[in-house]
Amino acid sequence: MAHALKSAPVAFAPAAVSSATSRAESVLARHRRAGPVEQFGVDAGSNEAVEGLATLVMDVFRETRDPEAFELLVDLRRDFLMRRVRFRVRQLGAALDADEVFQDVLVNVYRYPDRFDARRPGAFRAWVSMIIDNAIRRRFRKRVSAPELVLTPDDELCRAEDVRAREPVDEAARREAGEEAAAAVGILLAAYWQAFASLNDRERLVLHLVEVEGRRYAEVAERLRIRPEALKMVVFRARRRIHDRLTVMFSRAGGA
Repeated sequence: MAHALKSAPVAFAPAAVSSATSRAESVLARHRRAGPVEQFGVDAGSNEAVEGLATLVMDVFRETRDPEAFELLVDLRRDFLMRRVRFRVRQLGAALDADEVFQDVLVNVYRYPDRFDARRPGAFRAWVSMIIDNAIRRRFRKRVSAPELVLTPDDELCRAEDVRAREPVDEAARREAGEEAAAAVGILLAAYWQAFASLNDRERLVLHLVEVEGRRYAEVAERLRIRPEALKMVVFRARRRIHDRLTVMFSRAGGA
């Protein structure tokens, strides 16, 4: 990936494109994949065949994370990607650096290929067009304090987009939010256990019977030979002490 990202975003000469095409076909053969003519029934040498080849190489990368497949994908479609980025930047009138947007697009393609669907020859073209629009939207939001920019997909994107799938950025945000929530719960449980351990033996036993084993107050009161009203007071005070200790811990940690 590092080689692909550091390469200058310039259009390839026909010979270079032909070389990338031959290498891409070799990668498909190595992974026992049919070419675009066999897979999609398109005409050899047509634009659909070129787009189909990029789609199949992207699908290989999705399944294998083969860095060679990713670099070949960039070699095959670099010219199209740069034209698309520049066109969308001009169309939206956004004062953005097209080269920076291009790098954002490559990073997103590399990091979030899981939702790619290779059932159509133009799948990569439509999928990466959506990524380009989202990359421009994110950069536009950072630079301008204005109402949200709404980008309307073109006809091709409408035909190709899988509405059931999350966008790559949304998927990453969901995973990050899940990791943050899991870390927060772990901290809370550790603090709760420390607060619980500070209770006396009787309070810990009562909370365990009531909150862990789910026993009724009357049953626990009979076991401890105290009145149910007294047991409720023990539970209340134990919970209150835990709450107070947690409040002190998080206040000291700056998380009040």
